Order: sequence, then structure tokens, then C-alpha cells
Amino acid sequence: MQANFEIPDVEPLRSKIISNIGLEFRAFKSRLTTRFVFGDLKDESPCESYNFIEEETWHNFKQSRLSEEWMVS
Repeated sequence: MQANFEIPDVEPLRSKIISNIGLEFRAFKSRLTTRFVFGDLKDESPCESYNFIEEETWHNFKQSRLSEEWMVS
């Protein structure tokens, strides 16, 4: 997924916008993990609900969340 955004070149505002984007993306990944990896939708794919997620990308994401390295961190 790729998108272009016009972010103002005013440093305090720019930093807050980029920080907020990062927070929202981490929250989205957390919701995917909670619902589609360990939750009630673990046998389903979010690719149907979120058409910007490709099946291979989802598979790799799910495998990373089920890995021993991720579980202990």
C-alpha cells in the first residue's frame, strides 16, 4: 500500500502528524493481531474487509505474530 499526503512544512505540526500516523498504524496492527490472529476471527482473513492487504502480506504478518521471537518480546 502506498499513498501520498501533503504534510505542512511547519516542524511542530509535521512532527505531530507523523507521530499520529505511526500511533494509528501500530493500533491497526494490534487490532489485526487481536482479532485475526488470536481472537474470534482467527480462522478468517482480513483481506476481504481490508482490500489493501494482500494475501501474501497477511500470511507473512500472521506468521510473524505466531513466531517464538514475537511471543517472547
